Amino acid sequence: MATLLTFVCFLIRFHVDFAQKEGDMRKMFTISVLVFSFVLVVIFTASAEEKATPQSMKPTEGWTLHIDAKKHIPKIPDMIAHHYCKQVSGGLIECQLYDSDKPDARLIGVEVIVDKEIWNKFPKKEKALWHYHKTELKKVDPTLPDLSPEEGAKTMKSIEETYGKVYILWNPAENEPIGRPVVSILH
Repeated sequence: MATLLTFVCFLIRFHVDFAQKEGDMRKMFTISVLVFSFVLVVIFTASAEEKATPQSMKPTEGWTLHIDAKKHIPKIPDMIAHHYCKQVSGGLIECQLYDSDKPDARLIGVEVIVDKEIWNKFPKKEKALWHYHKTELKKVDPTLPDLSPEEGAKTMKSIEETYGKVYILWNPAENEPIGRPVVSILH
């Protein structure tokens, strides 16, 4: 930006000196050249600044897949857990679970989703904490409220061969975030 200001000051000084020595036609030509030069400098400077600025996403962005499903909360089987999911590194899908889809909804849990290849690497004891989505989806009445029925069916089909592990952070039936976090095993 300092370079741009220096260049503009030089052009103005040059114009004043030149205008004092030449006639009106020269003044018009000089003004046109100065304006054109200024516009070019501004365009190239703005373009260079845009390229230098990283276009990075924050981890809080991208939670766009919205799935509603029952039977995720122990002792409250009819409560809908509102999942907001996104793909993350390592081939994982992570979902934030809320007690509603209102702006002031409370975060009550997290679901981590892996494909069969990753799940097969787990020890037997760990595998017992995960649910197979092909079986689970039939039990939880899932809906995808932000997608058309066709898009929802396609998305559900893509999730069938995955496994999920649900961490419930606290009992959403309570007004306060009390209680021990649990892994909710869906059977």
